[in-house]
Amino acid sequence: MGEFNHRGVASTIVRGIVVSVLMVLSGCGPPVQHYVQVDNLQSRQQFAEADAVIVKHKAEYGERNAVLYDFDRGMMLHLAGQYAESNQVLAQAEDRIDQLYTKSVSAESGAMLTNDNTLPYEGEDFEKVMINVIQALNYVYLGEWDETLVEARKVDHKLNLFNDKYEKKNVYKQDALAQYLSGILYEAKGELNDAFISYRKAYEAYGDYRKNYGTPMPTPLPADLLRVTAALSFTEEHQDYLKQFPDTRWMTEKELQGQSELVFISYTGRSPIKEDFFITAPIPDGKGGTYILRVALPKFVPLPDKVGTAEVHLIPADGEAASGGAISQRVFLAEDITAIAKKNLEDRIARITAKAIARATAKYLASRAIRKEVAKKRGDDSLAGFLADVGTNIYSLASEQSDKRSWRTLPDRIQLARVVVLPGSYTVAVEYYDRSGGLIERKTFPPMTLKAGEKRFLGYRILGR
Repeated sequence: MGEFNHRGVASTIVRGIVVSVLMVLSGCGPPVQHYVQVDNLQSRQQFAEADAVIVKHKAEYGERNAVLYDFDRGMMLHLAGQYAESNQVLAQAEDRIDQLYTKSVSAESGAMLTNDNTLPYEGEDFEKVMINVIQALNYVYLGEWDETLVEARKVDHKLNLFNDKYEKKNVYKQDALAQYLSGILYEAKGELNDAFISYRKAYEAYGDYRKNYGTPMPTPLPADLLRVTAALSFTEEHQDYLKQFPDTRWMTEKELQGQSELVFISYTGRSPIKEDFFITAPIPDGKGGTYILRVALPKFVPLPDKVGTAEVHLIPADGEAASGGAISQRVFLAEDITAIAKKNLEDRIARITAKAIARATAKYLASRAIRKEVAKKRGDDSLAGFLADVGTNIYSLASEQSDKRSWRTLPDRIQLARVVVLPGSYTVAVEYYDRSGGLIERKTFPPMTLKAGEKRFLGYRILGR
């Protein structure tokens, strides 16, 4: 009889261990294996096919990762040229995030005994901003510039809310790309006051970007500021910029209106991924001593690529020098998404750490309660006590994971080139070079005709693996 009970206790505890571990593992994020296929298709410019892969794996994302599914689809539809559909999906992601703002108390309580992967994913702050940045670019390609400017204003509004939420301690206060894009569009629409405000905000934002992310100021921005302030007769501001940028060559607003411009947008590399890193934290063990907790925290890890720079060439279709010959511009860095992601996460790591320690403490206290209960019911049954210790330790180890979910279809960085040419027909070619100057890829686009005063936008995706 004693032998039977002994085995019965052991069997019950082992079953409990297995069930608990399976429950924890089921709380992990969505599978990531399909991203290999998505990236391979992206590298071949097969974006509709990559979107189909994401759709095929929808059930594996699950309801808990519905926002992540929308993120991935929104970006892939954008790259596939399905701009209206991309906006619909990204708007849905934004709606889901708004609905998640009021979190379920019961879900939070459950996460305290497992990990944050059991909670619905609502996106990092920078990802919530990138929703509107990508939507703005969708509207750019659709030619709906007023809607682009609405999305840019939403970016401002979100970042102001985040700034208030974190008591103005966050680094990511303005999105420089959104401001700069607004300046370009306002100027194209002839709304020069608004253009000046956006260019000035972009100038301020890129000052922060340089300090926090190592992103230099866009090469055309000084000329933009000089041109617009001259057109507005803002003498004081114009003289100030002349002192700051004495060697800058710039066109007047009238001269620019007689030209055509191609704004080339390069989506370069792959967004960073999250990995666990661990810290130890001492807590009181309830017996006058301390217990050392091992806590999992997330960190963004860059995915390196070979691309160093790129040059955009506009080659006259007639080949005649009368049209000014081929004009080339090197791209400049407009948005370093990896740098923003890393800094954004570092900004809130103290809050994540506090929550992780509280979670690990809750699991430790729960494990102590289980051991006490086993000891109370089984007396001197050493095997039962041993299995209870092993079970709770396995559960703690298996469940101690950080939330490693992220928007993985974003690029590493967004680069721009602004190429001003005489009106006419051109073939556009872009050449990507590695950091040693070696040619990686050359892409030639169909010929296009540019009219006087026209701004045309063109994008390209390169992974550069």
